[in-house]
Amino acid sequence: MIETHQILVLGTTRYGADRLLVRALSRTSGRVTLSLPLVRSQRSPMRASLFRPLARLEVMWDASPTASVFRPRTVRVVERQDSIMASPAKMAIAMFLAEFLSYATLEGDFGDVFFDYVSSAVAWLDACPSDYANFHIVFLFRLSRFLGIQPDWEELKGEGRYFDLVGAEFTDNRPAHGVCLEGDDAHAARQLARMNFPTMHLFRLSGSQRTAILRRLVSFYRLHLPGFPQLKSLDVLETVFC
Repeated sequence: MIETHQILVLGTTRYGADRLLVRALSRTSGRVTLSLPLVRSQRSPMRASLFRPLARLEVMWDASPTASVFRPRTVRVVERQDSIMASPAKMAIAMFLAEFLSYATLEGDFGDVFFDYVSSAVAWLDACPSDYANFHIVFLFRLSRFLGIQPDWEELKGEGRYFDLVGAEFTDNRPAHGVCLEGDDAHAARQLARMNFPTMHLFRLSGSQRTAILRRLVSFYRLHLPGFPQLKSLDVLETVFC
C-alpha cells in the first residue's frame, strides 16, 4: 500500500556506491529509514541534497508490513528553510539538533505532538532574523517534557543551590555523586526554566556560560537516555556560539 508521510531528516549514510540511507522522524510512524539512489543532479526530484539535517519533506513510499527500510517514490519539500541554508550558524544548530535527535529518538513512541514541536521550533529558527544564540539550549530544555524526563520545576520556588542532574531536581545540599550544576550554572538553569523562543534574546549568557550549560544539558540527557553517545557536532556548535 502506498502511503504519504511528512518527515524530518536526522541524518544520512552512504550505502555501497550508489545508494543513500536516510534516518528520519515521521509525523505518524516515528523513526523510519529510507533508501534512495545516490543522485547528485540538481534537476532530479529525489536528489540527495534535499535530505539535509532537519529538512521537512513529504515522502511517498510503499508501506509493506514486512519492510524495515522504505524506498521513496516521490519527495516534496514542505518548508524551504532558506534562512537556515544560507546561515552557517543556523546550519550548525540544525546539524547539532539532528544528530541529537537521531540518538534521542532511538527508543520510544514519537507521534505527531513530538514531531510538531520539533518542526515548529525549526520553522521558528528559520524565521528568526537575529539573537538566536540560545536557541539550541531552549530547545533541549523544552524537549525533556516530550521525552518524559522533565525536571520538577516546582522546586524552583525553593532556594536550592544545586541542580542534581541524576535526580532532576534542585537541592540545598550538593549530591554525593557530584553530577550537578552549581553556582552560576545553577542560577542560569533557573533562568532557562522561564525562557522560551520569543523571549530568549532577553537572557544574556556569556560564551563560557553557554558552553557549560550546553554540555551539562547533554550530560543530563546522556544520564537519562540509555546508550546516548558523545556528539560529534557539539564542538562545532560551541565554536560558532562561544
